[in-house]
Amino acid sequence: MTIETWPSFFPPQCPPSEAKDASAEVFRLVSSNPPSVNDFESWAQRYPKKWLGNCKASGLSVFTSKADLLQMTRRVRGMVKGKSSPEKLIASATLSPEAGKLMHTPSDGNSHHTWWPPADFNCATIFKVVT
Repeated sequence: MTIETWPSFFPPQCPPSEAKDASAEVFRLVSSNPPSVNDFESWAQRYPKKWLGNCKASGLSVFTSKADLLQMTRRVRGMVKGKSSPEKLIASATLSPEAGKLMHTPSDGNSHHTWWPPADFNCATIFKVVT
């Protein structure tokens, strides 16, 4: 499947050619139940001066294993509840090719993936809070 409408902040050749059509159950930290559009802002959108032009930072972090996401939240306490941010919840969705591109981008051999949704895709509508 070829998706030609990527967000305008994606750099050229992003998503990378190695990324595959999205097709997996994924888990992501969110701040609201139900998830909102704000839960799906990339680092490049939130901090453009630092991350604009970075393909990986233009995508969204997801895990294909809920256990890996839980382990990451235990290692990085600020990700679960920061001083000025609400407690994080875990949401899941089953991605299909219409949801964009997905690439395994692990740290420490985990199931971390970077997901690049197309410009007109409403991520919040497919995710449901599971914890």
